[in-house]
Amino acid sequence: MHMNAADDSTEHDSDQSTRDRLLDAAIDIAGETGVQAVTYRAVAARVGMAHGLVRHHFGTREQLLIEAFRRAAEQDSDDVGLKADSIDEFASNLVSTLNNSRKRQLLQYDETTQAVRGNLPIENVRGLYRRYAAQVRHTLDNAGVPDPDGSVSELVFSVLDGLVLQHMVFSDDDRTSQLLEQLREVLRRMATN
Repeated sequence: MHMNAADDSTEHDSDQSTRDRLLDAAIDIAGETGVQAVTYRAVAARVGMAHGLVRHHFGTREQLLIEAFRRAAEQDSDDVGLKADSIDEFASNLVSTLNNSRKRQLLQYDETTQAVRGNLPIENVRGLYRRYAAQVRHTLDNAGVPDPDGSVSELVFSVLDGLVLQHMVFSDDDRTSQLLEQLREVLRRMATN
Protein backbone atom coordinates (compact mmCIF):
# COMPACT_ATOMS: atom_id res chain seq x y z
CA MET A 1 0.00 0.00 0.00
CA HIS A 2 1.34 3.42 -0.96
CA MET A 3 0.62 6.47 1.19
CA ASN A 4 0.95 9.92 -0.25
CA ALA A 5 2.35 12.88 1.67
CA ALA A 6 -1.11 14.09 2.73
CA ASP A 7 -1.91 10.69 4.26
CA ASP A 8 1.46 10.70 6.05
CA SER A 9 0.78 14.18 7.44
CA THR A 10 -2.68 13.17 8.65
CA GLU A 11 -1.20 10.11 10.36
CA HIS A 12 1.43 12.29 12.08
CA ASP A 13 -1.25 14.76 13.24
CA SER A 14 -3.34 11.89 14.58
CA ASP A 15 -0.29 10.44 16.35
CA GLN A 16 0.49 13.86 17.90
CA SER A 17 -3.13 14.29 18.96
CA THR A 18 -3.03 10.87 20.66
CA ARG A 19 0.24 11.75 22.40
CA ASP A 20 -1.20 15.06 23.58
CA ARG A 21 -4.32 13.35 24.93
CA LEU A 22 -2.15 10.84 26.79
CA LEU A 23 0.07 13.59 28.19
CA ASP A 24 -2.96 15.62 29.29
CA ALA A 25 -4.34 12.53 31.03
CA ALA A 26 -1.01 12.02 32.82
CA ILE A 27 -1.03 15.69 33.88
CA ASP A 28 -4.57 15.34 35.25
CA ILE A 29 -3.80 12.16 37.17
CA ALA A 30 -0.57 13.56 38.62
CA GLY A 31 -2.31 16.78 39.57
CA GLU A 32 -5.13 14.94 41.28
CA THR A 33 -3.20 12.31 43.22
CA GLY A 34 0.54 12.67 42.51
CA VAL A 35 3.06 11.30 40.03
CA GLN A 36 3.08 7.90 41.75
CA ALA A 37 -0.46 7.37 40.40
CA VAL A 38 0.62 7.90 36.78
CA THR A 39 0.73 4.39 35.32
CA TYR A 40 0.19 3.09 31.79
CA ARG A 41 -3.14 1.62 32.85
CA ALA A 42 -4.37 4.76 34.62
CA VAL A 43 -3.47 7.01 31.69
CA ALA A 44 -4.97 4.61 29.15
CA ALA A 45 -8.18 4.27 31.16
CA ARG A 46 -8.50 8.06 31.40
CA VAL A 47 -8.58 8.39 27.60
CA GLY A 48 -10.29 5.08 26.82
CA MET A 49 -7.37 3.34 25.12
CA ALA A 50 -5.38 0.17 25.63
CA HIS A 51 -2.43 0.56 28.00
CA GLY A 52 -0.09 -0.86 25.36
CA LEU A 53 -0.67 2.30 23.35
CA VAL A 54 0.82 4.40 26.16
CA ARG A 55 3.94 2.21 26.18
CA HIS A 56 4.09 2.44 22.37
CA HIS A 57 4.11 6.27 22.46
CA PHE A 58 6.47 6.81 25.39
CA GLY A 59 8.45 3.61 25.94
CA THR A 60 8.91 4.10 29.65
CA ARG A 61 6.86 5.55 32.46
CA GLU A 62 9.76 7.91 33.19
CA GLN A 63 9.62 9.27 29.63
CA LEU A 64 5.85 9.75 29.95
CA LEU A 65 6.39 11.76 33.14
CA ILE A 66 9.22 13.80 31.60
CA GLU A 67 7.11 14.73 28.60
CA ALA A 68 4.03 15.48 30.72
CA PHE A 69 6.14 17.76 32.91
CA ARG A 70 7.56 19.53 29.86
CA ARG A 71 4.10 19.96 28.32
CA ALA A 72 2.65 21.39 31.55
CA ALA A 73 5.59 23.73 32.08
CA GLU A 74 5.59 25.03 28.51
CA GLN A 75 1.83 25.59 28.54
CA ASP A 76 2.07 27.52 31.78
CA SER A 77 5.03 29.69 30.79
CA ASP A 78 3.36 30.54 27.48
CA ASP A 79 -0.01 31.26 29.13
CA VAL A 80 1.44 33.36 31.97
CA GLY A 81 3.26 35.79 29.71
CA LEU A 82 6.83 35.55 30.98
CA LYS A 83 8.04 36.73 27.59
CA ALA A 84 6.52 40.18 27.23
CA ASP A 85 7.19 43.46 25.49
CA SER A 86 6.96 45.54 28.66
CA ILE A 87 7.03 45.31 32.44
CA ASP A 88 3.30 46.11 32.55
CA GLU A 89 2.58 43.07 30.35
CA PHE A 90 5.01 40.82 32.22
CA ALA A 91 3.24 37.83 33.79
CA SER A 92 -0.06 39.57 33.08
CA ASN A 93 -1.94 36.26 33.03
CA LEU A 94 -0.29 34.74 36.10
CA VAL A 95 -3.32 34.64 38.40
CA SER A 96 -5.78 33.40 35.76
CA THR A 97 -3.33 30.76 34.55
CA LEU A 98 -2.75 29.53 38.09
CA ASN A 99 -6.47 29.36 38.76
CA ASN A 100 -7.09 27.44 35.54
CA SER A 101 -4.12 25.08 35.69
CA ARG A 102 -3.85 23.85 39.27
CA LYS A 103 -3.21 20.27 38.13
CA ARG A 104 -0.33 21.41 35.93
CA GLN A 105 1.18 23.31 38.86
CA LEU A 106 0.90 20.31 41.18
CA LEU A 107 2.47 18.02 38.59
CA GLN A 108 5.41 20.39 38.20
CA TYR A 109 6.08 20.67 41.92
CA ASP A 110 5.65 16.93 42.41
CA GLU A 111 8.02 16.09 39.56
CA THR A 112 10.51 18.67 40.79
CA THR A 113 10.64 17.08 44.24
CA GLN A 114 10.90 13.64 42.65
CA ALA A 115 13.84 14.86 40.54
CA VAL A 116 15.54 16.42 43.57
CA ARG A 117 15.18 13.04 45.33
CA GLY A 118 16.84 11.35 42.35
CA ASN A 119 13.74 9.50 41.15
CA LEU A 120 13.55 11.42 37.85
CA PRO A 121 16.22 13.22 35.80
CA ILE A 122 17.00 16.60 37.37
CA GLU A 123 18.28 17.97 34.06
CA ASN A 124 14.71 18.02 32.73
CA VAL A 125 13.71 20.41 35.52
CA ARG A 126 16.86 22.49 35.12
CA GLY A 127 16.26 22.81 31.38
CA LEU A 128 12.76 24.10 31.91
CA TYR A 129 13.92 26.51 34.58
CA ARG A 130 16.51 27.82 32.10
CA ARG A 131 13.69 28.25 29.55
CA TYR A 132 11.66 30.26 32.05
CA ALA A 133 14.64 32.47 32.91
CA ALA A 134 15.33 33.07 29.19
CA GLN A 135 11.74 34.23 28.72
CA VAL A 136 12.09 36.58 31.69
CA ARG A 137 15.39 37.86 30.30
CA HIS A 138 13.67 38.68 27.01
CA THR A 139 11.19 40.84 28.92
CA LEU A 140 13.92 42.53 30.93
CA ASP A 141 15.86 43.30 27.74
CA ASN A 142 12.73 44.84 26.20
CA ALA A 143 12.14 46.92 29.34
CA GLY A 144 15.72 48.17 29.62
CA VAL A 145 16.49 46.35 32.86
CA PRO A 146 20.25 45.67 33.01
CA ASP A 147 21.02 41.97 33.36
CA PRO A 148 24.51 41.39 31.97
CA ASP A 149 25.05 37.97 33.55
CA GLY A 150 21.44 36.74 33.67
CA SER A 151 21.27 36.78 37.46
CA VAL A 152 18.42 39.31 37.56
CA SER A 153 16.34 37.08 35.30
CA GLU A 154 17.11 34.10 37.52
CA LEU A 155 16.12 36.09 40.61
CA VAL A 156 12.87 37.31 39.03
CA PHE A 157 11.98 33.79 37.99
CA SER A 158 12.74 32.55 41.52
CA VAL A 159 10.32 35.14 42.90
CA LEU A 160 7.64 34.03 40.43
CA ASP A 161 8.25 30.39 41.33
CA GLY A 162 7.66 31.29 44.96
CA LEU A 163 4.53 33.27 44.06
CA VAL A 164 3.12 30.23 42.27
CA LEU A 165 3.66 28.04 45.32
CA GLN A 166 2.23 30.66 47.65
CA HIS A 167 -0.81 31.14 45.42
CA MET A 168 -1.49 27.42 45.76
CA VAL A 169 -1.22 27.74 49.54
CA PHE A 170 -3.22 30.94 50.03
CA SER A 171 -5.58 30.77 47.01
CA ASP A 172 -5.86 34.56 47.23
CA ASP A 173 -5.97 36.31 43.84
CA ASP A 174 -5.66 39.79 45.34
CA ARG A 175 -2.61 38.84 47.39
CA THR A 176 -0.85 37.27 44.40
CA SER A 177 -1.72 40.23 42.16
CA GLN A 178 -0.44 42.69 44.74
CA LEU A 179 2.85 40.83 45.17
CA LEU A 180 3.27 40.58 41.40
CA GLU A 181 2.70 44.33 41.08
CA GLN A 182 5.38 44.92 43.73
CA LEU A 183 7.79 42.84 41.64
CA ARG A 184 6.92 44.87 38.55
CA GLU A 185 7.53 48.10 40.49
CA VAL A 186 11.01 46.91 41.48
CA LEU A 187 11.72 46.12 37.83
CA ARG A 188 10.45 49.54 36.72
CA ARG A 189 12.89 51.17 39.12
CA MET A 190 15.72 49.09 37.69
CA ALA A 191 14.90 50.02 34.09
CA THR A 192 17.32 52.42 32.41
CA ASN A 193 14.84 53.56 29.73
